[in-house]
Amino acid sequence: MNNENRRNHFLCEALYDIKTLQDVMNDFHSKYFGQLLVNIVGSDTIPFFLVTHKGARLKLLDTVKKFETEFFRIEDIDRERCRGTVSLLRAYDYEGHDTNLIPEVVRLEKTSTKKSIELSGISAIQLLKPDMLKGKYIIEPKW
Repeated sequence: MNNENRRNHFLCEALYDIKTLQDVMNDFHSKYFGQLLVNIVGSDTIPFFLVTHKGARLKLLDTVKKFETEFFRIEDIDRERCRGTVSLLRAYDYEGHDTNLIPEVVRLEKTSTKKSIELSGISAIQLLKPDMLKGKYIIEPKW
């Protein structure tokens, strides 16, 4: 297996693991505690961004709602063809404006927009905190 195939294999496996964890969180029901794992984590999504071979974060466009994002949720993975289907996560700053600057992101919002991506152009995956989907943030007073 050459380096390119090995890297794609690891990316597919990593995305498959993320998808599996999301499914466990979402599908686990307790007779007494309901969706305990989702309640503990606070979300059914493990957000991430993808880094291309050029070192830039992958950006995808939602042509209906007219926003561009670098943040995703894995929806499906085809391990044989090494392709993934992601849903776009819309990122907001504390004023409610769209942003892709990680230090400014205070909330990620799930959308229904899904895109299929070829993983051969991707070098790395960076996971983000699931808390970012809760939208809870505290602004400390200056004084």
